[in-house]
Amino acid sequence: MIWTAFTAELRREITQLRRYPTEFLSEAIFIAVVFYGLFLGGSYMAGHGILGSRLSDIIIGYTLWTLMLGAIGNMGWGIANEAQNGTLEQVCLAPMRIRTIFALRALANLVYDLALTLVALVLIMLVTHHTIHFSALELEPVVLAIGVSIGIGYLVASVTILFKRSSQFLNLLQFAVLFLVMTPFSDLPGAFKYVAVIVPLGPQMGVLRHLALGQTHFPGEEAWLLLGIANAILWIVLGYVVYGRAHDAARSRGILGHY
Repeated sequence: MIWTAFTAELRREITQLRRYPTEFLSEAIFIAVVFYGLFLGGSYMAGHGILGSRLSDIIIGYTLWTLMLGAIGNMGWGIANEAQNGTLEQVCLAPMRIRTIFALRALANLVYDLALTLVALVLIMLVTHHTIHFSALELEPVVLAIGVSIGIGYLVASVTILFKRSSQFLNLLQFAVLFLVMTPFSDLPGAFKYVAVIVPLGPQMGVLRHLALGQTHFPGEEAWLLLGIANAILWIVLGYVVYGRAHDAARSRGILGHY
């Protein structure tokens, strides 16, 4: 049943991607143009171009940020849309748990988000004339970062299912996620760097920064990867549990169908 539901959601995403290519391209161009504007503004304020590892960090952080916003917001916006259309209660009556349904939708939406992010990344590299070389080693921290995004998405969905309208909360969350992505928690001095163990995306972004610099191996690599796995599990479990509590509270108060 789970596989059937996932393939159905996946076919829907692929169909939308094929039917509305102009929307997809427009969004990718918008992401690239916004980054280029930030790039020019940063270069002007610094008095010189942003080069080397700093630029790689910014590009990776920005593209991962756009990917994560999709994964985080899909659950919240999905619940808000279902509530607005009056179909949220019907989804809750499905044979599968609503938590599972929204998790499958989030995974299926990643097809669109990944394609969008890759196209935007190519455009960003073209306009900045800066090439980033990726390897298979970077796949693991990216997957773990997406897992953290789904966990945070559950937390956003918890707010949405109780209060229904969370668009402004999602707007504020964009800047919070940008702060988490751009802050090098794993490079903090002394024991402060272990704050990254609990902070969402801390270990994953630390590994990605080292790999983006062409370092196939770096001190503590295995430890940080293990911490990244623990970090992803922590936020997925936390989000899943909190959403379950929020859903039960909304159902007991009879506000599932409210908007």
